Amino acid sequence: ETTETDDAPDWKTAYLNFLEQEKGSHRSYALVYIDGDDIPELYLSGRDEATGDSVCSYRKGAVIEQALHRIGGGWYIEKSGTVINQNGHMGQEHTHVFKLVEEGFVLTFEALSSERINDEYKLYYEYSIGNKPVNESEYNAAVETACDFENAARLNENAVNYDTVRQQIIDFNLCFMGI
Repeated sequence: ETTETDDAPDWKTAYLNFLEQEKGSHRSYALVYIDGDDIPELYLSGRDEATGDSVCSYRKGAVIEQALHRIGGGWYIEKSGTVINQNGHMGQEHTHVFKLVEEGFVLTFEALSSERINDEYKLYYEYSIGNKPVNESEYNAAVETACDFENAARLNENAVNYDTVRQQIIDFNLCFMGI
């Protein structure tokens, strides 16, 4: 008996096996082009905030995974290798930028904005870039420089359910190469 993966490229088999292991932990999936090769990356959106989102790539014969904080806060710049993760919760906003290189995902930028209350119960904010305190204008300038939202697309923009993404991987050459 043969299966749809018997003659599939290694990346397809690896993604299908990975999806099978992750089945039930995520609510939606998407194939996206983060880096410049011909193999798409796989985006997974968690069932809940604690699970969060993640983005996967096929590298050196295996699926590698980069966890993203929370759900719905991920962008990518197509074929640039750039993944932006910006999300907030309970008075904090985290911004992380990753670069997908041959070795995997590398953190290239990290920023944090945190709400605080002073002794007079007045709200103020603390900002940091790479764990170094900065003022608000430095923070805003650094985030704007690091995060090219104008050219970015949401990772979940074309998200589908498990069965659909599984079939998209199986049919990849047909649906993504215009055949």
